[in-house]
Amino acid sequence: MRVTFLGTGSTRDPRRRCAATLVTLPDGTHVLIDTGGGNEVLLSLEAAGADVTRIRAIILTHQHLDHAAGLPFVLFQLAMATVRGQVVGQVDVCAPAPAVAGLRAACETFFPGLQNPWWLADRVRWHGCDPGDYLWRLEARDDGTNVVIPDPAVRAGQEIPDGVVAVIETMAVSHGAPPVPAQSVRIDARHADGPTRRLVVSGDTGPNLNMSRFAAGADLLVHEAVEADALGANPLLVLGSGHATAAIAGMVATVARARRLALHHLNARTGEHPEIVRAEASAHFAGEVLVPNDLDVIDV
Repeated sequence: MRVTFLGTGSTRDPRRRCAATLVTLPDGTHVLIDTGGGNEVLLSLEAAGADVTRIRAIILTHQHLDHAAGLPFVLFQLAMATVRGQVVGQVDVCAPAPAVAGLRAACETFFPGLQNPWWLADRVRWHGCDPGDYLWRLEARDDGTNVVIPDPAVRAGQEIPDGVVAVIETMAVSHGAPPVPAQSVRIDARHADGPTRRLVVSGDTGPNLNMSRFAAGADLLVHEAVEADALGANPLLVLGSGHATAAIAGMVATVARARRLALHHLNARTGEHPEIVRAEASAHFAGEVLVPNDLDVIDV
């Protein structure tokens, strides 16, 4: 897998693009995790050399502006690709269940007719991860199709089935003040040389007892670090807003026994001091700690 950080900042740092991560699977197709705050996600995708028609799944960690407002622009770009005669396959969009209706309405409001038969039609399938459920699971097959597994617990602990390139799973987490439904993302991908690699992206989340279990054995854990204790963050305010510090990210990575940790969703202060953020996480995690910039690429 290849991870391209389309955006690493947060709403409190207008100089940096907001949250969006592109994951390229071993077969060359893409999973887009979050869509940033607007049409800048299209500029980032273009700068990264990514073909939007190769996106097979879009996973939104939650409905906040900086994570979801770019969705209508991405879907519109896909619709225009069909108008130009390009081949656009099935695209599965997954968000926390309570957010799906509003997100669909926003897409239709900004681009009326977006899902008409002569545009996207039934190429886009919408899915909601119920906050009461532990997991939602999508299997990306090597024939280009995606299959949603109704009962993910049935496949728990199993090897990736034959004919499947990657397994995409989400887990409900806590975020926000006031709280909003949110989810983290895990992708297990089968590589050509045999081994399976695991990527976990936290999204925005406060302390969550299940997060380390969800991220167990991750080859790369991408975790938010909006604030840093070493830069004077007020722990009560950070946790009360449903976020995490670099120290918390380091602790999660240690308990999960992750191989590498990448910190993103930094605010203006943390973004200006990557060495301090890295050191704070490293005080709690013995593995490699990365603080990517926008458009940096990490192979998993």
